Amino acid sequence: MGRLAIIAGKGPQPADIVDAALQAGETPFVVRLKSHCTSEFEQAEVADLSLGQVGTMLELMSQHGCDRVVMAGKVDRPPLNPLAMDTESMRLLGQVLLKGDDKALHIISQYFASRGFEFVPQSIFLKNRFFPYGFRAGRDLSPEEYESAKIACGLLKSLGGLDVGQSAIIQGERVLAIEAAEGTDDMISRAGEFVQNVQPAAIFVKMTKSAQNPDQDPPGFGIATIKQLIAHGIAIAIIEPEKVFLVENRHDIEKTADQEGLALLSSDLIIS
Repeated sequence: MGRLAIIAGKGPQPADIVDAALQAGETPFVVRLKSHCTSEFEQAEVADLSLGQVGTMLELMSQHGCDRVVMAGKVDRPPLNPLAMDTESMRLLGQVLLKGDDKALHIISQYFASRGFEFVPQSIFLKNRFFPYGFRAGRDLSPEEYESAKIACGLLKSLGGLDVGQSAIIQGERVLAIEAAEGTDDMISRAGEFVQNVQPAAIFVKMTKSAQNPDQDPPGFGIATIKQLIAHGIAIAIIEPEKVFLVENRHDIEKTADQEGLALLSSDLIIS
């Protein structure tokens, strides 16, 4: 078996994957994306490249004996600027720029595979980073809030085939926001304008899209989202069990939710 390449974006996942890979006996080669990744990775070989240097990335991965690649952390799509991109970057990014997330990840995985690099999921290295069925922390939902949550889940299921809508926010029977290209945090900020300080409370729901491959790109939930929810008056979060990836370890997420006063549920009774 050859070497593992890790393409590192924003957030704590790249550092966690590097640590897990080292513990598993790997000698990872890390491509740290400029303007995205700020981790140091002192125990691994590192190259700092931009999203416009895909050709250089492929060359370095080959030179370092890599045969597998894992993408970790959030990556913002850059504007398509031919002057800032090499030929391979234009070839790849030109295909994914206007695609939905699921289709874009499929194209990227096929692109790397066609060049001899197996695309592997984060979950191989970060295990037990999901809520189990029936998990609950904090207060239970009222009957009205359960009904609201079921409306949100039904809405997301109906949109999943269109490669949109990992998350939604609802209060009562009023849908406040559905996640699209802006991402979870910006969606929460947008919804905060419409949250009313009444009961039933506003609810955040996150789940996989119906056509999504959770091995390649699972939806994520973590501490930053918890704080964003509370800051915008949303104190209930329902997370799909065994499908939504926990950005930080479960203990730290549960601790933060408790400190912030967020009710967390991972219930198949609502999601199903």
